[in-house]
Amino acid sequence: MGGKKISTFTKTKELFSKAKETVIGSALVLSLVLSIIAALAAPVILMTTLTGCSKKNSDQSLSAEDEDSETVQEETFIKIESTSSTLESVMLGGSLWRENASGYMEWVRDVPAGTAVGAYRNPDKNDSYPAEIKRNALRTSDWSRRNFVHVLYNSSDYWAQEIFIAVDAKPGIVIDGGSFLYDSSDAAAKAGRWVGEGVELAVLNSHDASAEGASSKMLPVSVYLRDYGLIPNKFMVAEKISTKADDITAMHILGKLGQRGGNGLLLIQDGVVRNELKDIAGRLDISDSVRAKIKNY
Repeated sequence: MGGKKISTFTKTKELFSKAKETVIGSALVLSLVLSIIAALAAPVILMTTLTGCSKKNSDQSLSAEDEDSETVQEETFIKIESTSSTLESVMLGGSLWRENASGYMEWVRDVPAGTAVGAYRNPDKNDSYPAEIKRNALRTSDWSRRNFVHVLYNSSDYWAQEIFIAVDAKPGIVIDGGSFLYDSSDAAAKAGRWVGEGVELAVLNSHDASAEGASSKMLPVSVYLRDYGLIPNKFMVAEKISTKADDITAMHILGKLGQRGGNGLLLIQDGVVRNELKDIAGRLDISDSVRAKIKNY
């Protein structure tokens, strides 16, 4: 990639300035923060934009890992409203695929948990599944059969494996130290797996708080945990979850500030940089519980 090389210090100052000028509440803030962190990690090259929304030149080849990095910076948690043709939905990790001329599914890119997509509504009125689904489709990666859901992501059509998507759901993140998962909305139900603070999940829209035994203090969720895999259709204490975009952005920033390397040392150690990042998080429209965490970093 061609471009004028500039110092990490200069680049970082520009990005901080841009982040502070960005309208508070904009989902671009996380993209800018990730760009700042990338600028700190190594010498960088001046891009055509500092917003994190520009695409790399078409003549550049991107590895799958690079594409995944772009996904994180673009619109991981942005809420996608339901429309007449799609349902707001959330990827719980996994990949996006495209159907080739032979009807086989070809891998395109991985996506992180919390990625917002629109699932196309099922045109088959006799099928109870809410989204358009292709069952037992062959994927070319290993020629195994999987169920795939038709989705819209970043203005393009893809297919996602059914086990990695929560249809009719919104992105959320665990706050306030974490919470157990429950099998029902009864707060007295036996607790299951623990989900730690900062884990992204899907908050299902199907919850009927007026149903018998239901509690408004509980929310239905699906989550992917590294040690246990996909855990669908559970419940979590509502106050332990936030679906606010700014809360999710702030938790991402705090997560980066808390990251440590293999030597146990913080990856971002510079005090000035840490204070700048905390300032950016604090300028967002965040809940009191998230704001209270900032001072701990």
